[in-house]
Amino acid sequence: MIGYVMFRKDRLGRRGGGVILYIKESIQAYEIKSEKEAECEEAVWCNIVTGKSTLTVGLVYRSPNISMEENEKIHNAIKEVSKRDCIIMGDFNHGHIQWTSLQSTGREDQEFLNLVQDSFLSQHVLEATRGENVLDIVLSSQKEFVDNVKICEPLGCSDHNQIHFIIKVKGERNRKIRYRNKFHKGRYKDMREYLAKIDWNNTLKNKTATECWNILKSEIDCVVDKFVPLKKQGKRSKKKHLSKEAIRKIKYKQMMWKTYRHTGSEEDYSIYKEALNQAIAEIRNSKRSYEQKIAFNIKHDSKSFYAYVRSKQKVQDKVGPLEGSDGNIITEGFLMAENLNEYFSSVFTREDISILPVLETKFEGREFDYLGQLIVTPTMVAMKIRDREG
Repeated sequence: MIGYVMFRKDRLGRRGGGVILYIKESIQAYEIKSEKEAECEEAVWCNIVTGKSTLTVGLVYRSPNISMEENEKIHNAIKEVSKRDCIIMGDFNHGHIQWTSLQSTGREDQEFLNLVQDSFLSQHVLEATRGENVLDIVLSSQKEFVDNVKICEPLGCSDHNQIHFIIKVKGERNRKIRYRNKFHKGRYKDMREYLAKIDWNNTLKNKTATECWNILKSEIDCVVDKFVPLKKQGKRSKKKHLSKEAIRKIKYKQMMWKTYRHTGSEEDYSIYKEALNQAIAEIRNSKRSYEQKIAFNIKHDSKSFYAYVRSKQKVQDKVGPLEGSDGNIITEGFLMAENLNEYFSSVFTREDISILPVLETKFEGREFDYLGQLIVTPTMVAMKIRDREG
């Protein structure tokens, strides 16, 4: 997904299954891999940097056919995570727990309910998420961390409803405001007058090519800053492949789902399923048309084509946050670069420069045959050119 960092843990032993967690790339987050939480087979755990502290976010899938050993690992992980600020979500398959009255039937359901209460966790999903059961839940160490919980229509072909909610913590963002120059609104007349006042002959006199280039580049940057206005870069559309008709059918599908949830009638459910199928078909057609369009126009608009291809990459490169030598988490770009530089330089071989070998002279010619300083003047170059033309 564009603009998000992916954390995943695939199910071992067979194709399909597992859990996947997307976090906005503007939020500083890193995966937990070396603690008790990482022992769970189908769970992924991340720490989100929130100012001076961290919030642990966990995504768990508990199979209804889970072994006692794996079930114990999930319980131990929840016990460990609940000791700090945390939000735990996922499909736990405890369908016989009544979360409004905190009652349950069955040994495993009661054990999980006792775990939640003993860990002082709040459960925020009170409506059914599959059929008449609450299988997908959201737990938090503090009740105010989660707000505005909504049960929405299933995503795609899934038989589980979506759960939308807001996490109310202040994250440490690494997104910086970016600007670009509006060259089409530049004051080029003023720019030419400014550059004409510079005495280039004296400015570049007796300078090397590198020095001349640095001076010229500095002056160009100066006039661009003075006479070309800036514009704040806005967010780019992330749904370019969706047509207006596809967006309209998506909204209609969502409206039909709300109607069905309100009435609960079979007739409204049939209308919702028809709207769902129409929306899926229109999304596929819209995506296919968009891909054909950018492929056909690749010679005239290659930028759009390659931007779309890059957006489909499964791996998005992202560095950090990093853990420093003192155990603290580093999120600032400059400090992360310094930490990486310190780490890589530590593996370099440090030579003893107090004892250096003496180089032997290999030149065996006469003294005046040494290669000395070469002097080339404009007059000499002009004479050579005239000789060649003659």
